[in-house]
Amino acid sequence: MHILDTGPIFKFLTTDCVPELLCALGHNKIHVPQAVELEVLHTPDRHRQFEHAREVWPRFPDRFRVIIPDAATEELRQCCRAVLGMEFEDMYAEPKDRGEHMAILHGVLRARSGEQVVLVCDETAGINVIKRQAKVLLAAQARGEHVPGGSIQHADTIQLLRWAIEGGGFNGSRRQFLTKYKAMAALDSSLPLTAKEAGLTKSPPWPPDVKR
Repeated sequence: MHILDTGPIFKFLTTDCVPELLCALGHNKIHVPQAVELEVLHTPDRHRQFEHAREVWPRFPDRFRVIIPDAATEELRQCCRAVLGMEFEDMYAEPKDRGEHMAILHGVLRARSGEQVVLVCDETAGINVIKRQAKVLLAAQARGEHVPGGSIQHADTIQLLRWAIEGGGFNGSRRQFLTKYKAMAALDSSLPLTAKEAGLTKSPPWPPDVKR
């Protein structure tokens, strides 16, 4: 299952790349914490470059979207203390990074229950937590803890774009992709300025016969 933080959602929706997002995920459902949905709906009040994403979000196909409730269960509280070193209520009361934190907490709990989880996040701090929790999970499983088979992997917008290209997204057009990438990179500082810097202009991920 794929659990998404806000940043990658903004990049794909703002640039009208919903088909490419779904292509990247093999047309599996995206899982989004309530906190992430709130950020999609309210962040454009402060950062107008994401306004179009807010407009597109209600039209995102329901059959490909699952909103994960953020109700403060005891399981979430314990997970928050273990993973983030803070009380759940204190974390949730702070808007900054709330969506990222909830994506990670939900991902950790799903992985402990045996799910294979891909956490999609572009922020360095969040990525570090995800990678650390992947190792923590493996160590716990080696001790016989949690349900076998669960895993945590990290992906970011660049990886999603790579998967989309490999899946035939952007109508197989490198020119169309480059236009979309330029628009995504202009939204914030989490992507390299050019697709070449991101390693997305050659084969792979493009088929050898695709024109530039």
